[in-house]
Amino acid sequence: MFNAKLADGTVISMADEWHIQELKDLRKKRDFYCPACQSQVQLKLGTTKIWHFAHYANQICSFSLERETVYHLNGKRQIYEWAKKQNIKVAMEVYLPLIKQRPDLLLRVNHTLYAIEYQCSPIDQELLENRSAGYEQLGITPIWLLGGNRLKRCGTNSFSIKSFEWSASRLIDGQRFLQFYCPEQASFVTLQQLTPYSPTRLLASLQETSLSQLCIEDILFPKNKTIQLLSQWLIVKKHWRYQSFPFKGKAEKFLQTILYKHCIPPSYFPIEAGWPSPHYELFTTSPCYWQTFLLLECIEHQSPHQFFSIQIAISCVQSSVSSLVFGIRFMKDGRSWSEAIIGYFQFLVQIGYLTEEKGQYKRMRNMVIPTSMDDAIMYDQTLYYQELMTMMNKRNRGNIKGISVEESNI
Repeated sequence: MFNAKLADGTVISMADEWHIQELKDLRKKRDFYCPACQSQVQLKLGTTKIWHFAHYANQICSFSLERETVYHLNGKRQIYEWAKKQNIKVAMEVYLPLIKQRPDLLLRVNHTLYAIEYQCSPIDQELLENRSAGYEQLGITPIWLLGGNRLKRCGTNSFSIKSFEWSASRLIDGQRFLQFYCPEQASFVTLQQLTPYSPTRLLASLQETSLSQLCIEDILFPKNKTIQLLSQWLIVKKHWRYQSFPFKGKAEKFLQTILYKHCIPPSYFPIEAGWPSPHYELFTTSPCYWQTFLLLECIEHQSPHQFFSIQIAISCVQSSVSSLVFGIRFMKDGRSWSEAIIGYFQFLVQIGYLTEEKGQYKRMRNMVIPTSMDDAIMYDQTLYYQELMTMMNKRNRGNIKGISVEESNI
């Protein structure tokens, strides 16, 4: 950490300019204390590492989320100095006694307070959410900025992600963002259009900006610069159809049972299943699984001539959620997985499988079960192009800006 206090309460910050001899003399004469836990700390003045305060080896500060590495210290200091150059009111490591938390940076922009937590190591998801709630309790907007060392790329637009990193994401204008900063490259990265296709992997568009070109709005209100990810989703869906099903997990075994009951080979799951419909990310389970279950065990049983309530579908899925067959991704905004069911129904209306009237739904046709792998790939592509044309028409009418998963319903 950069800040410590003397016995008389005077705060000493390594973010300020010091001569090394001044600090050596001060270290001989005075003791330093952690502003949060009040325990004595040591001043480290290495020649290769950044100057900072640290707790002694046998001490644990309950107010610190991680032991600060050189990587973390450099990143925090660079962002602090950048904010000062932007004429932003910023303070480092301010202890907030009401909630017993100490954000890395506290900013005031247009009369609004923002707490920036720069997280370079794993953290318990519940702890992250509790800290966010603490800031919000004081009217402070939390912003979790992940270390660039946490950005794990698996392909051109494919990334690996941990569960706590989902909780670090922010939802702005219907789009979910993750933000990273690498002090070694002085580079700020925003992942947009987060489109998960497994519990730990997602498709996303990446926008990189050097710190020298960054403005505060890029952090507080990132702009959605969408790219076309739907074509890559087709590749994911094709992989699902061609993969050999090991059926090791609960969801896989459950899907196997459902498909076999309906005499459907696993690779020939319905064309209408396996799409990134609105809010589908609230399930960690692949949409291929829970959407197939919903079609086969609920919607196809509804009369094509009679309206029904979406509550039937929600109740149908509830037992699988309760028995942990379908995994839930908990978001700090508190949204329920039932929103994923509502979003899927919106998608089914858009493709003409359902119709909606006054909150009630009616099935317009039977689902499509391919009879060969060639048919499956062809039908998936047909539905993809149908949705692409729908989105382009909406954009031309000015209803949407660009093409994005959230706005296009697919």
